[in-house]
Amino acid sequence: MRSAAMAFSCPLRRRGIVAATGPEIDNGYPCAPPPRNQRRMLKPPRLYWNLMRTRVRAIYAGLTEPVDVIALSNSTDPHIDMSFFYATGVPTGLFEGCAAFLYPSGRAHFLTSALEEESARKSPVPAKVFRNRDHRQKLIAAGLAAAKKVGINAGEITHRAFSELKKLAPRGAKFIDVSAAIVQARLVKDAQEIALLRRSCQIASEAFEEILPHLRPGVREYEVAADLVHTMQRKGATGASFSTIVGSGPNSAEPHYTAGERRLRRGDFVVLDFGALYRRYCSDITRTVVIGRASRKQKEIYETVARAQAAAQERMREGVVGKDVDAAARDVIDASPYKGRFIHGLGHSIGLAVHDGGGLNTVSTLTLKRNMVFSNEPGIYVPRFGGVRIEDDVLITATKPRFLTTATRELLEL
Repeated sequence: MRSAAMAFSCPLRRRGIVAATGPEIDNGYPCAPPPRNQRRMLKPPRLYWNLMRTRVRAIYAGLTEPVDVIALSNSTDPHIDMSFFYATGVPTGLFEGCAAFLYPSGRAHFLTSALEEESARKSPVPAKVFRNRDHRQKLIAAGLAAAKKVGINAGEITHRAFSELKKLAPRGAKFIDVSAAIVQARLVKDAQEIALLRRSCQIASEAFEEILPHLRPGVREYEVAADLVHTMQRKGATGASFSTIVGSGPNSAEPHYTAGERRLRRGDFVVLDFGALYRRYCSDITRTVVIGRASRKQKEIYETVARAQAAAQERMREGVVGKDVDAAARDVIDASPYKGRFIHGLGHSIGLAVHDGGGLNTVSTLTLKRNMVFSNEPGIYVPRFGGVRIEDDVLITATKPRFLTTATRELLEL
C-alpha cells in the first residue's frame, strides 16, 4: 500500500522521479533508483546533495543567535557525533578524528583521514583528506577562517576537541552552543531518514517473529539475545542498535536489565527489548511473552499495558504536547491496581541515535510535528514478580500515527 507519510516531502517524488516508499536504499541515494525513462530528468546524486543542504539549512533555521560556521568534531569511538553523519550522509565508516563544517548558505564540507577516504566518497558533500596531524590542523583552521562566531554541538563534543577548535579558530572568535538547533532539526525526519527507519523497524519486527520457536524452558537469556542479533544481521542489519535486553522471570521487572545467565522457566514473563541498526538508523522494539500459560495476574498486567499503549497512540498526533501523550498512558495504568508501577517516560525520539534528542514524559513541553518518530513504550514493573513493556516506533503524520514496527502485539503464550 502506498504510504502517504513517505509522499510528504521526498524531493525525488515531488519531481516525479522516484517513489520513496520502498525499503531499498542503495548507492548512497536517498530512495530507490528511478525508472530508466526518468533518469535523464535529474540525477539522484544532485538531489542527494540538495537533501544535505536542506538539513544544514534546517539547523541554521533553529538558531537563536547567528554563527558564521558550525563545526562538528569527532573524537575516538564512542565519542562520535552522529550529527556529523546527519550533515554528510555518509552511510559507512567510523570517522574518528574527523570534522564537518556547515555554513549558513547550506554549503558544507568535511575532513576525513586517509583511512576513511573510500567511505567518504559515498557522500555528496565535498571531503578533504588529511594525511597527518599537522595537515589535519591546517584544514581545521581553514574551515574556521574568518569566523567570528563558531557554533559547536556542546552536547557531543569532547573537551579535547573543543580545546583544539579554540586553538585553531581566529583570535577572539566566540563559541556558541547550537546543540538545541541540531536536536530540533534532527527531530523532524526527511524522506530518506523515514525510509531507513522503516527498513530498520522491519528487520527487527521480522527477527522477533522468527526467533519465537527458540523461546522455551532451559534456554539462557544471553542465548536468546544472541539469536536476535544474529537474525537481525542475517536480514540486513549492520548490527544491533543497542545492547539487547532479555529479562526473564523477576529480571523482567528491571527495565534496563541486560541478558544474563538465567534460564527461561515455565510461567516466566520474558521481556525482549532490542533494535536493528540499518545504515546508521536505529529501531527500538519491546515485546513481552509468557513461557507456557499466562496466569490471571500476568494477563491483567499485560492487558493494562496494552490499553495504555493504545491510549497513548491516539494522542500521538501533530500539535499534541509530549506530557499529554505520556499522561494518556499513565492515567490508564494509575487507574489499575498497578498505580505507580509505570516508572519511566513513555517514549523517546528515534533516528541516528536510539535516544535521538526528544522525549515524551511527565514534563515534556515538546510539541509533536509531522514526520517525527517516537517510541511508545508504557510498562508495569512488579519487583520479584516480573514486568511487561510493549514498545513500538511510531511515525507522526498529518492524520493518524503509524506504527513502523509491525511484530504482533498480542500476548503470546509459548
